[in-house]
Amino acid sequence: MLALHAATAYNLQHCNLHQDGQQPVHILPKILRNKLESRRLEKEKQQDLRKSGNIDISPLRTVCLALGPYRNLTTLSASILFLHPHCQVLNHGGARIFNDPDLDFLLHPDPAITDNFLRYAIQISTKGKRGKTGGSIVHSHAFDEKHKLGRLYRQHFGDQLIKEEIHSLFWKESLRTSLHMRKHDIDPGLLFAREPRLRFLLPIRNPLDCTTSNLRTGHARLFGLGASPDLHQVLDAILDEILWVIKMQDRYPERLFHFTENDFGPNQARKLAAFLKLDTNPAWVSVIEEAFDIDKHYQHPQQLNDYYRRAVDSRFAAWPDLQQQLQNFAK
Repeated sequence: MLALHAATAYNLQHCNLHQDGQQPVHILPKILRNKLESRRLEKEKQQDLRKSGNIDISPLRTVCLALGPYRNLTTLSASILFLHPHCQVLNHGGARIFNDPDLDFLLHPDPAITDNFLRYAIQISTKGKRGKTGGSIVHSHAFDEKHKLGRLYRQHFGDQLIKEEIHSLFWKESLRTSLHMRKHDIDPGLLFAREPRLRFLLPIRNPLDCTTSNLRTGHARLFGLGASPDLHQVLDAILDEILWVIKMQDRYPERLFHFTENDFGPNQARKLAAFLKLDTNPAWVSVIEEAFDIDKHYQHPQQLNDYYRRAVDSRFAAWPDLQQQLQNFAK
């Protein structure tokens, strides 16, 4: 608190320094605010790590991580899984987990580290806020008043943010997880050999819609395409993300699962439950169609649709069923 008061006083005293050619002082308080926030988060992390040590994870059967681009049905998929009475969901939080040798079980594949992650993930999934800080999925946009998920969740669970018995943990940090794995050349075969509970999930939204959404929200910058990527570059990056996961699924079909937005319904929900070793809860399956509500308001120029068709054919000829599913999105 003392540092915060000092920063405020400094800003008031020197607010006009930029007038004589010096660097604008409004930058400094932002830096200090970021430092204070980092310290706060680190203190909170240490507290959560201590609290998480008492969490019983013996009922857990699987831990599933999302892969693929952002704006790709990951939030909706995570929210639907959270409607299952035995699935807990962590939204984001990668900055607190990746590269921490005590939590990053992808970089340090060891059952004890996975267990640390699981306990910590459950602990922070009961709190948090919107954005990359992460926490409970109920803070995501999918639970805004204008959507159905909040109402559906309250009907089944009230204000309860942690399931009484957790059989599967789903972590929604898709593109950052994919980038982390490729940056460190992480071997999925080694991961699967060391951790039998591990699974990966790829939802596939209409890639044309996904492209437009990534550009509008600024998430396209995560692809490393420069300051102003165009539609074709982002679309290529999104299709490449899908291709990377599909190739991995070919090698480890029991450990990866994908679906497209047009083929998700009660039957796919049952397959997903089996994949995650969740019971096929009838009440959960019955709300799937109501909960899986996708905004499809984007219109795309014919030139982009034509480019998309060629891009899909050039990548997915070896997977004719998926190729056709992807082609069905083009106009």
